[in-house]
Order: sequence, then structure tokens, then C-alpha cells
Amino acid sequence: MQKDALLACDMDGTVIPLETGKERDGEIREFHRLLAKHENVVLAYVTGRHLELGLAGVARYRLPMPDIFVCDVGTTIYGRAQKDWVVDEEYRQELLQSWHGLIGADIGPLLETISVLTAQEEERQKEFKQSYYVSRDVDYRQVIRLIHDRLLSRDVRANVIYSVDGKKNIGLVDVLPEAAAKDSALVYLRKKLGLEKDRVVYGGDSGNDLQAFVSGFNAIVVNNTPEAVKEEVRRQTREKGIEERIYFAIANYVQGVMEGCFHFNMFRR
Repeated sequence: MQKDALLACDMDGTVIPLETGKERDGEIREFHRLLAKHENVVLAYVTGRHLELGLAGVARYRLPMPDIFVCDVGTTIYGRAQKDWVVDEEYRQELLQSWHGLIGADIGPLLETISVLTAQEEERQKEFKQSYYVSRDVDYRQVIRLIHDRLLSRDVRANVIYSVDGKKNIGLVDVLPEAAAKDSALVYLRKKLGLEKDRVVYGGDSGNDLQAFVSGFNAIVVNNTPEAVKEEVRRQTREKGIEERIYFAIANYVQGVMEGCFHFNMFRR
């Protein structure tokens, strides 16, 4: 069957629930059933996780295996080739050009004197992603401005994304090439797959999904999304005149994703 639609979902807090139990397991089984019924849909997981951690999440929660993994907050795209996962080299080259040949390891030293930033663990630092922890007590908007100013002084333009790890109650800052983010990955995949814009649906739950929510693609905001993020989605979509592209689900997690897919006519009963 011809693939004519893309369902792209965040993982943690979206298709991966924040709590487990029979109800959540049943919802994931229903997700499997619907995807098996709709073979025209390409499934992509769009996540801050690296590939190995993404695959571990699929195994741990018995999620459907995706056709595409967009990892490291939209900076790496993998396609499935039989049993292997292969980096999308065309997308990688676009990001290299965006940072004028620099990679994350070149960016880290430029920010090391910003005292409120604490570098995340080595395995979270990727070719096009430098990641930091920041206290919730700090004004993250000021931190983002400081990062932009520091990098612009070296003629480096970046996409700086702030989100919150609710379990650890700590802020997360990801510094990416200006051309990289979850929404940029969606634009790239739509073109690569040759899809109409309304045949792309994105589902998410947190601040690092914001750019994808307001990118103009159909988007599902699952109910467990923090209220502050929902309000920002409402504000930005009003300003852009794209309110009809957003669906605020009544249900949490993957149940909310499925609800939104019915709303956007991606799934049929």
C-alpha cells in the first residue's frame, strides 16, 4: 500500500506514559492495532533520546516499531533498512552547512563560562546537540538570550530549546544548529516523503515540542501537557492564525494521540 501520511510522535510523556499499568498497556495495544489497520501511515518517533535509548523505550513499553527515528531533539534522522538503522546523510549535511562545518564539540567551549549551565552527561552530547542542566530558579529566557549573544559574537547562529524534566525538577537546555529542531525535521521528512502538508500529524506533550506544535502542521497536544505550554501554543497559534491546526486532546499519552488522529482523519474507525 502506498504511504501517504506521516504520524510523528514525541516519546516520553506522549507514546510513553509517565505511569504504567493495565490501562496504559491496553492503550498501547490499541495503538498497534490501529497502525496495523492503516498501513498507509509512516510512523516516526521524534525524541530527545539518542537512538539506543529510543530503541530501549520501544522495547520497554512494547511500542510499535517506527519507520523513522528522529533523535537528539531533531538533530539526527535514522531510516530503517531491514534490521539496521541508517543515518540520513542528506539531513546531516544540511546541519553541517547550517553551523558552517562546526559540530557540538566546537560549541561547548564557547559556553563554558556561563556559570548557570551544567553540561549534561557525555552520552547526551551529540554531533549537533550540546545539552545542559539549569536550575528551575533561574530565568531561562535570560539564559537563552545569553547563549544566543555569546554564540553570535562568534558568528554562530543556534536554535536554543528549553524544557523541564518533571521527574528531576530541573531545566534542560539544548543548543542546536539554527536549521535543526523537531519542526525542521518534520519539514524535511514531508518533502522527502512527498506528502501534502495536511497529511502530516505531530503529537507531543512538552516545551520541546512547542516549535513543532506551532509549525503549521496538524498537531495533537495530549492532555497531560503542562498548562503553561498549552497556553503558549494557544497564544502563538492565534498570532499565526493556525488555530485549526491544533487539537487539544481530552485523553493523556497515546490515547490522546489516537484521539487526535481520528480528529484529523488520519485514522478511521
